[in-house]
Amino acid sequence: MKLLWPVLFAVSYVTLYAAAFLNLPLLFLIALAAVVVAERWGVKRTALAALMRRAQLSSVTRSLIRDAAILVMIARGAEHGAVPAAVTTIGMLVLYWLRAVVNVVLRRVADLRQLPHPTRNLDLSRLGIPDAPPAWLTVRAPAWLLHLGLPVGVGVAVDALAGTDRAVVAGFVVAVLSLASVLTAAMVQSRRNRVLADSDALRAEALERLREYRPEVLLYFSLNEASGTTYQVDSWLTVLAGLRHRPAILVRERKHVTRIAPTRLPIICVPRGPDVMDLDLPDLKAVLYVGNTGNNIQMLRTNGIRHIFVGHGDSDKVASTNPFSRVYDEVWVAGRAGRDRYRRAGGAVADSSIVEVGRPQLAVVEPPRQDRRIFTVLYAPTWEGWSDDLALSSVPRTGVAIVKTLLALSPDVRIIYKPHPLTGYQDPVTARVNQRIIGLLDEANRRRAADPAWAAAIAADAGTRTAATARLAELDRIIAGLSGPGSGDDAQAARDDGTPDPDRHARLLDAQREWQQATWQAGGWWAHRTVTGARPDLYSCFNQADMMIADISAVVSDFVASGKPYVVTNVDDQDETAFRAAQTVAGGAYLLGSRATGLADLVQALRQSADPMAGPREDLRHYLLGPAAPDPMDRFNDALDAVIAKPYPYAVS
Repeated sequence: MKLLWPVLFAVSYVTLYAAAFLNLPLLFLIALAAVVVAERWGVKRTALAALMRRAQLSSVTRSLIRDAAILVMIARGAEHGAVPAAVTTIGMLVLYWLRAVVNVVLRRVADLRQLPHPTRNLDLSRLGIPDAPPAWLTVRAPAWLLHLGLPVGVGVAVDALAGTDRAVVAGFVVAVLSLASVLTAAMVQSRRNRVLADSDALRAEALERLREYRPEVLLYFSLNEASGTTYQVDSWLTVLAGLRHRPAILVRERKHVTRIAPTRLPIICVPRGPDVMDLDLPDLKAVLYVGNTGNNIQMLRTNGIRHIFVGHGDSDKVASTNPFSRVYDEVWVAGRAGRDRYRRAGGAVADSSIVEVGRPQLAVVEPPRQDRRIFTVLYAPTWEGWSDDLALSSVPRTGVAIVKTLLALSPDVRIIYKPHPLTGYQDPVTARVNQRIIGLLDEANRRRAADPAWAAAIAADAGTRTAATARLAELDRIIAGLSGPGSGDDAQAARDDGTPDPDRHARLLDAQREWQQATWQAGGWWAHRTVTGARPDLYSCFNQADMMIADISAVVSDFVASGKPYVVTNVDDQDETAFRAAQTVAGGAYLLGSRATGLADLVQALRQSADPMAGPREDLRHYLLGPAAPDPMDRFNDALDAVIAKPYPYAVS
């Protein structure tokens, strides 16, 4: 079945050319129909889509291959109609030129709609930004235009069968009318969007609105535009909202602007390095960096402000002791463990530059509960990483064994599987194993739902699930209404999200919090769950779990705040003593080797409250996250006040 679409694709194109060269019009029509089916549905399938990428057969290249076959059919079937082959061929070339004109106008519209600085929560109403063009014009029409040769090809074949010349003329009429309609709509949109032609004025307006807000602290973020990466910013939104200094967010890649979770804070995208270096924000006092990327250097060139690395979670990964961190004025860590981690790395960062500020984000993490109806295990592996020294994911090596072991403990255990948002992004093997794990959980849920032993419990839960499902649907409507209309592009999003409404934002956050509670009830307390996407979030998964299995990552450090038992995977089967010495979070963890040996016994022991690591885990919580008092949010604000108050030796006079 996996090869069905690649085979259909290859056979249909080979047959198309064979029919064209052999002048077999009926076979040509059949092959052309098969090509359309393969292009319309098959290329969207994973196997064929990957094959097209590897073969560098883009949609444009494939359209040229199709049209070349049509030209061959025109030449071979010319004797059947009154329209000479030369005339038909010239007509095809005219279609190509007209399509080029349409593409130029559409490209012009797209360029106009791409603001120099996409924003959120900054009022750009003075720009008079019009609505985004309809999706049929900007998204679907370019794909349609690649198939304009099809009506001509059908007409040529029909004429060859019938001995007429009317069908090819009709084909050209259809193609020309299609082009004319798209061109007219594109020209109308180009005219409407002329107000966005002055990029200097657009740039100046966005920056002026940001200056009017007078930000004192910027959270700076730059990472590739892969979906899911903005969790690094999302984890800091509540902290930024609680700062004593006015915060804003600066991102370098356009798609991040709309992907960041709901916030009232101003967000601006500054894609070009020179614009970052020329940024003029007189009130700016500090920049917080959540990751070490090459683009940071352009912001780091700014003198007179404090550059602070806060990261996106404390972990024992190599990235948490990156020597690049020495470029910042200060490096903020949660607790003593973060400081010691840099010391062990050979003094990559001076001890005097490290500040312990706690983890204010973890206020929402709940302690253990005794009222669970079923023992719940959260499996939250990390992803495969950008390089071999970051390849700590248990998914490709141990993931299936972990899940199968837990499933074998049924009916006493429920699994929540929350893979890292980038799982499978680098490694196709990891992507396949990830899908296999999801499939195992889906199948286990089907078996559980059909098991007579579960029938009474599931039936008793039906009312709660039905009510929660109905409430979820209502909350989805509320959230959609409070989130806005879902703007079509950068420009409309900047226009529609220009003025934050505090009351509306508060109601949105309340609805999202209630949604997270309702989704667990709607899924059933007894059902395994795969969690992807922004909701329910990681901390909501923490609160549903009785224990966690995870890899070396910041997820483990955060879970320590819950006080619950956790397992850390030792995917390379290192010596346990050496592993615990090298990995701070392992000090309070149960360890799991590459074969998941002993996991079943451990879960059964923890279900009976046999937890010998409880003491070391509590000691580790203080070491990793710092003291419970003063409140971490106060500590964070105090650290920010202190660094801003320090005399800056490199300030420009």
